[in-house]
Amino acid sequence: MTRPEPSSSLSGHVSRGICTACRSLAFLASLALGVSVLLWGAPTSAQQSGEADSSPSVLSDERAADMVVERIGLIDLDGVLRASEGTARVRGLLDEQRREFQREFAAREAGLQETERKLVAVREDLDEAEFARRLAEFEASVTQIQKEIQYRREAIDVAFQEAQSRLRELAIQIVTELAQERKLDLVLVRESALIFLPSLNLSDEVLRRLDERTRDARIEVTVSPVGTDQ
Repeated sequence: MTRPEPSSSLSGHVSRGICTACRSLAFLASLALGVSVLLWGAPTSAQQSGEADSSPSVLSDERAADMVVERIGLIDLDGVLRASEGTARVRGLLDEQRREFQREFAAREAGLQETERKLVAVREDLDEAEFARRLAEFEASVTQIQKEIQYRREAIDVAFQEAQSRLRELAIQIVTELAQERKLDLVLVRESALIFLPSLNLSDEVLRRLDERTRDARIEVTVSPVGTDQ
């Protein structure tokens, strides 16, 4: 008995079904690739060829090597300046300046008080115009001395800051020398570290050298006696 051959219509139907399925798979594959590109970006040429470059470049290695910090020091720069003999000498000189100008202005103040008493005493003997003139002169003298006192106080503060700035520059120079001697890669100010080994602290040695270099140095602090334009 001969088996009947499948009809041409059935064979064509199966072939068309297979082609439709292939086209669907191809569409899904292209859609997945498009989504991947949107999410992760287009693959590089190295990735497309299957060559994965997982090792860092030579340039990156060199930069990383340059940034390696192995030896660190700490310095309490403000504390060193406060404790230094140079700062104490500057304060002493400025205190003497303050005492000097206090003596000067005390004498001038006494003179103004005497002028005021005399003006009050002759008030009845002067006409309005003359009294107003003398009173204006007295008030101008009071204003002038007040300006000069304010100027001298500010000038003393400026002189102290300038002296501190010179001491700070010298202290930083000493820190630089210590860093070179001890081959330190980095020196941080004390405030930037919460916990540290005492051996990292350079403050005592910097203070010792700073006092040694300023012990015989001539420190001058000059405050101009003229406070306002005449």
